[in-house]
Amino acid sequence: SDDEVPLKTKENLEEYLQSAISFLQTQQSVLERTLEILEEIAELAETMKADVIRSISKEQEKKSRKKFWKLRKELKNLAALEFNEKPLFSKNGSDKSFKLFKDAGPNAPKIKQPAAPHYLKPLQASDKEVNRESVFESMQALQEMLGRTDATESDLQTSFTALASNPDSEKKLQFIEERVKTWVSEVIEGQDGLSVQANLLTQRVDGLMRGLNGLTQE
Repeated sequence: SDDEVPLKTKENLEEYLQSAISFLQTQQSVLERTLEILEEIAELAETMKADVIRSISKEQEKKSRKKFWKLRKELKNLAALEFNEKPLFSKNGSDKSFKLFKDAGPNAPKIKQPAAPHYLKPLQASDKEVNRESVFESMQALQEMLGRTDATESDLQTSFTALASNPDSEKKLQFIEERVKTWVSEVIEGQDGLSVQANLLTQRVDGLMRGLNGLTQE
């Protein structure tokens, strides 16, 4: 009987979507903060070396380098953050991704873990000088990552809204975008072999929020 089914597919899918959306929103805010730091570093680069002609004193040099070290440490912490025990970013130099849930079909969007740490590496090279050009290159790469994260999050929000706003949506899904419709319909029609165990998603944002709060309080 229906009473014995622990979770309906629709509810389960909403849970997965919400978790993925939260992951991407976290990724967005971390990328935004990272870009802010890179902007600060680009400005500091000009004053990290004493220069009589440009009126940059030894004192200014010392102060700028100290600030740079502090910002660089924050960048390292941000790049290592996790959400629900999944790293926000790939650490091996190339982008990675994971499925929305274990048995998701090929049409379901994948959640990307972009290789942000790779683009921050040039900043680890020297304690004394920073190449502004390489900072701007890093910023451009991260801006592109942010754009892709925004686009995926928007797709998932569309799916979630369609599911959540219409109690009958199992029968007649109304989607704004065709590609979203395809994979969600597959899940709901059961072609996806959707597992009803949503226990992976019970760990919430708590750990991450603790991590972020810890960073901002340092």
